Amino acid sequence: MPALNIDRSLPLLVVDDNQQMRSVVKGILADLGFVNVYLAGSGEEACRILAERPIAAVISDLDMPGMNGLQLLQWVRSNLSDIELPFMLLPSEANRDGLRAAAQAGVTDCLIKPFTLATFHSKLQAMFQSRGDAADRRAAVRRAALPAAAPAPAPLIGMERPLEERLREATVLVVDDIATNIKVIAGMLAEDGYGVKVAISGKKALEIIPVHRPDIILLDVMMPDMDGFEVCRRLKADPATADIPVIFLSAKDQAEDIIGGLELGAVDYVTKPVDPAILKARLRTHLRLAGTMAELRRQNSAVADNAHLREEVERLSRYDLATPLAEVLAASAQLMAEPALAATPALRAQLDALDQAARRALRLAGLSLELCRIEQGACQPQAAPVALNPLLERAAAAIAASHPVMLPALPATLLADPALCHMLFEHLLLNAAAHTPAGTSIVLGTSLENGQWALTVEYAGVLPAAQRACLQGQAERPADEATLPMYAARLLAQAQGGTLAAQDDSARTRLLLRLPSA
Repeated sequence: MPALNIDRSLPLLVVDDNQQMRSVVKGILADLGFVNVYLAGSGEEACRILAERPIAAVISDLDMPGMNGLQLLQWVRSNLSDIELPFMLLPSEANRDGLRAAAQAGVTDCLIKPFTLATFHSKLQAMFQSRGDAADRRAAVRRAALPAAAPAPAPLIGMERPLEERLREATVLVVDDIATNIKVIAGMLAEDGYGVKVAISGKKALEIIPVHRPDIILLDVMMPDMDGFEVCRRLKADPATADIPVIFLSAKDQAEDIIGGLELGAVDYVTKPVDPAILKARLRTHLRLAGTMAELRRQNSAVADNAHLREEVERLSRYDLATPLAEVLAASAQLMAEPALAATPALRAQLDALDQAARRALRLAGLSLELCRIEQGACQPQAAPVALNPLLERAAAAIAASHPVMLPALPATLLADPALCHMLFEHLLLNAAAHTPAGTSIVLGTSLENGQWALTVEYAGVLPAAQRACLQGQAERPADEATLPMYAARLLAQAQGGTLAAQDDSARTRLLLRLPSA
């Protein structure tokens, strides 16, 4: 994400009648470094704040009871001495008449929900840049709102630039006590367009990093006074620098040296003499991993305090999530394919954990999207004859490493949506695995009853009370992740004309799922 060239001390005003959405926007601004953000729950409250104190920019929802965002904009343009005050509206849909009215009232820019963090960042940058030429900007917005107009978008408006382009602009800190080594590596990286900073000692590196934060660090191990291992240990102990990727460069090539470095938190260990092509490839891979994980952290932090927000935050949380997750999975697969990993079990274990976390996040994102559709009545299952056992085999693969699954002996053919069924069975089995000891079998059975297939899921352990209550008709989506799979399974079954219930058993859990027969 490009740097935000705005004074972060400027006071901003966020206006929205939805408390959770106000918190989301405030959180995004906080992530961008703004510390002086005022909140208003209505247009009337916003007017009072604007009348009492100077505000550098307004970010307002359009659809609010009482004084809506358009009326607030009109009040601002009519009553404030600062007629060029940047004002961004956040409508929920691209209504051309509404956009035209906003342009005529003097809006600086509009950002339609849902939006990505990159787009919000760019719009905010462009809004402040427009302050010195507001008349031209308003004319551009007005032309964009008219049917016949097709102006070219402003350079900073829209999605982020391609990932590879951003990677080439990354800053690399090279830490080595030998000047010749620094010169060779720095020259090699500069050829590819990287910004390069250097430090000739571990102590100097620790002084540089807080001031000129690099995107990745190439760290020599053997240095006097403070070796690379100690530098890495201090970086990982500080929350402000713990997420900066560290690649060790060292002539020490024994297995215990490599494993020791990885256990300190380094993402890789490259032995000297360095092969330029291999070093560059590993550097790009780890920069890509770090970039996509940082984007995931930003998206997660934007919605962390808004578990109960439905439409707006639900769409924000899932928007474009599959792309960075796919990049994480591709990058980890690329690293695990390297022959050198056979000698570094600690790194392979870290990559396996990263891979599993990304797959879990991707699975939860897909589930969240489907639940949102079901809750809003927008889910339209595509029912078709589908063999049950192949679906169960696919779902069982998610827990095959920890729990054997005994498939039904009686073959069955459902009249159901294959994609929804896979999601349903996978979450039932994942939930079962989470509540029974590793190595314990999960037993599945089938029977045909009154034109429906009854699928039983049995495993050791008692069904938690919260999950049992959920199956008995809990209307609201549970906030805790432990109960969510059962809530999701019930809704996925109901969406396909089926039911899910728990049968009484004091020693074991026995779930009964009914779905139509083909």
